Amino acid sequence: MRVALVGPYPVDLTRVQGGVESSFSMLVSGLASLSGLDPYVITFRPALTEPHVTVAEGVTVEYVPGTRRLGNLTLRARERRSLRAILDRVRPDIVHAQDALGYGYVCLKTVQRAPVVVSVHGIVREQIRYLRSPSARIRGHTAGVSFERYCIRRARFLMTPTPYAKQYFGAEINGRIWDIGNPVSDRLFALQPAPEWGRMLFAGTLIPLKRVLDLVDVLPQVLLQVPDAHLRVAGGVGDPHYAAQVQARVRDLGLEDRVDLLGEIGTDALVEEYRRAALLVLPSSQETSPMVIGEAMAAGVPVVATRVGGVPYLVEHGVTGWTVEVGDLETLAQRLVDVLSDPARATALGAAGRAEADMRFRAPLIAAQVRAVYAEILASTI
Repeated sequence: MRVALVGPYPVDLTRVQGGVESSFSMLVSGLASLSGLDPYVITFRPALTEPHVTVAEGVTVEYVPGTRRLGNLTLRARERRSLRAILDRVRPDIVHAQDALGYGYVCLKTVQRAPVVVSVHGIVREQIRYLRSPSARIRGHTAGVSFERYCIRRARFLMTPTPYAKQYFGAEINGRIWDIGNPVSDRLFALQPAPEWGRMLFAGTLIPLKRVLDLVDVLPQVLLQVPDAHLRVAGGVGDPHYAAQVQARVRDLGLEDRVDLLGEIGTDALVEEYRRAALLVLPSSQETSPMVIGEAMAAGVPVVATRVGGVPYLVEHGVTGWTVEVGDLETLAQRLVDVLSDPARATALGAAGRAEADMRFRAPLIAAQVRAVYAEILASTI
């Protein structure tokens, strides 16, 4: 079975950019390990001027120039032309697009000779609510929401990492949908945790949606009960204005020696952060299925996160971590203290999370489930 996997594959596997790239690269790796499958990866990169083909972990990856500007206004015409030419050459049995947005739209508009399955990784109409700029919200709604709506309503086959997207879109979905989790690297399952008690990790982009300011604001309260508490913020700057606000708040509260703003770090460095973390904290306003939670669970790190979107399908309250309401800073601080002040309890939470992740997020397991969906789709379209 030849599968064209169309999505944001990393340029450098040691510096994966964000959750979708991480999930996609792990899925490709898992599928490549299965007999009877021939994965072929196609990814668009606006920075490219010429296409090039390489082999990564035994899989052929074709990097194709993407639209730099006005791609939404042209309805991704350049990508559609490129994809059509590649598929005429590759001739896949099935095409798997890695978002219900740009890649999903391009595939659904282009592919004619093979069934298309679209993975839903995020919900644009929710994410744009947290954009700071009114003009950015307008652009996101005009382009992103319309592409997303097209994908959700037109796709015959959809995959989602938690039931949240299925519940969210409801009657808009006209095709079949499967819930299959995000695959996590074996490196994290093999990790030997060495938590430094007091060390809290946030991993994600600095944008308002992630609410890193909440973590800075609760830190003085946490320090009253856990004097060794400190926060490690690992992630690139998605919103410079918001990042500046975070830096200013750290200075205003005199927390320069308690908050480390690491910026964007490589895969090896992030694995080391998981190894040494006493907990992962994610206070977001909205999440669909954050990769960092699955990664923390696989690494044996307890999780404290907001009870939003797909998070309750990942974190079992009081068993693998704690969930709190968005903006409830008092409860957030108390849950952080609960974990940091009781190493035995934290170890139990982390062990339970790792056991759960072992049953749900291993890459070979996810790849086998995805292959079964491919087979079911092909059988239904003969």
